[in-house]
Amino acid sequence: MKNDKNILKFVLSGIFLFAGMAIYSQDTGSTVKMESISGSYSGKIKKGLAHGKGSAEGIDRYAGEFRKGLPHGSGTYTWGNGDYYTGRWKYGLKDGEGKLVSGDSIVEGIWKEDSYLGKELIAPYKINRSMYVTRSSFKKINSANHEVVVKLIRGGIENSGVENFMIAYSSGTQYKAGHHTGIQNPVFPLDIKVTFSAWNMFRSAKSEVIFDFTINQPGRWDVVISY
Repeated sequence: MKNDKNILKFVLSGIFLFAGMAIYSQDTGSTVKMESISGSYSGKIKKGLAHGKGSAEGIDRYAGEFRKGLPHGSGTYTWGNGDYYTGRWKYGLKDGEGKLVSGDSIVEGIWKEDSYLGKELIAPYKINRSMYVTRSSFKKINSANHEVVVKLIRGGIENSGVENFMIAYSSGTQYKAGHHTGIQNPVFPLDIKVTFSAWNMFRSAKSEVIFDFTINQPGRWDVVISY
């Protein structure tokens, strides 16, 4: 019985030792998927990849959180010349709040997919005022053309019962295409105010609809106003 207990202790200690090696390891290359820091790694791993808190070093070095072998979460990346970024990461890219220090230059703010957006996150669009609008949608289409198309819809029908339509805009050129009204070649941010009168479905009452909005991000936008 005593021998059996000793064997059990030996087996359990081996299991715990193996588990510890799987959770915390010091390894090279294959653990970290970013080449510039893949020389050595010390920290937690999962399925053979850096996952959790750790530090990696190659040409550059990084200390912080990892996910699937890449910086992900909070961490500090230091380049070989001493410049560094500290803040949020997403799968190896600067993403979220952070600070980049390069020589005497310091840049703080919001990052998205390695690109600096500014000191604060600016929404793609903003609704400034809305009256008698039941629903609205903004859809950005990846296009080299800068354009905003405005569509009025009620019950699946465009421009149903619309009278006295007016559109004011801060820049660009207005055009008409079928039931749609558009603004071509605007400068962003672009302010647009749409006003019109609309009868209800039974033509027993009329509403004065107002929809005032700002689009901050350049591109081609489809704006649908339901009333």
